[in-house]
Amino acid sequence: MDNITIKAYGKLNLYLDITGKREDGYHLLRSVMQSVSVFDTLTFELCSGEGIEIICDSQGFPLDSRNLIWKAAELFYNETALAPRGKLRVTVDKNIPSMAGMAGGSADGAAALTALNRLYGDLLDRDKLRILGAKLGADVPFTLFGGTMLCEGIGEKLTELNGVKDIYFAAVRPDISISTPAAYKSYDSRMSSTAAIKKKSYPAFEEALMLGEAQQIADGMFNALEAAVDAPEIKDAKEKLLTYGALGAMMTGSGSVVFGVFDSEDAAKSCIEKMHGYPFAAVLEPVDCGLEILR
Repeated sequence: MDNITIKAYGKLNLYLDITGKREDGYHLLRSVMQSVSVFDTLTFELCSGEGIEIICDSQGFPLDSRNLIWKAAELFYNETALAPRGKLRVTVDKNIPSMAGMAGGSADGAAALTALNRLYGDLLDRDKLRILGAKLGADVPFTLFGGTMLCEGIGEKLTELNGVKDIYFAAVRPDISISTPAAYKSYDSRMSSTAAIKKKSYPAFEEALMLGEAQQIADGMFNALEAAVDAPEIKDAKEKLLTYGALGAMMTGSGSVVFGVFDSEDAAKSCIEKMHGYPFAAVLEPVDCGLEILR
């Protein structure tokens, strides 16, 4: 096999708390991540030549070593000590919004690890792929497998949870970019001041997931970084989603996508039709995997 095409799904954080900080500066997380129906399509080819070539017509998409696809390929070759079988060419059809908290870069990196592992004969099992993914970023282990999962540690500890069903999300991206390091820095500052962030119970949220009731899930959602970011564009998007019928609304990850929870597809579509002026606006459904191999 010399080529493979993979769908890489984005995610939403339904719950995100920061439980501590390691000596090396990495924050420890307790996060419930949910794969959703927006996806990038990536084709990986081993062809004549050498090195790595990334092809994508999405504006601002890095085509060099800054890209997690590139980093994943280098990591795979280094960890397996394999000699590259020609040039790796990766063509990306980009649909997951960038710098949005939806793991677009992480999903692409996870797809690269999975594709290379398949192209070279499935040398690594799921656990080894997960460990490699954690070296690339906190969201990569989850995006390798997807569904509904509790992610802990620095993202490497994964626990499958009761899948979310009969729920729809209306998601919009305000026209702002939020730096992930800046969001965590703001969180640290808030937690060391008198304006500490009031948190919601994780056990209560997990119970809501078990029951599967949309309103209870919406009521229990929490994102510690949202209060830290405190951006007016985020607040405005949330208010609009709630005005147009969302059972609850929240920012995902470090932003800037904001999503509302609905118990019917029609209600979510009606909401999106009224959310004008956003560079990304879509109705999303839960999916039960992070990656899908097409061929």
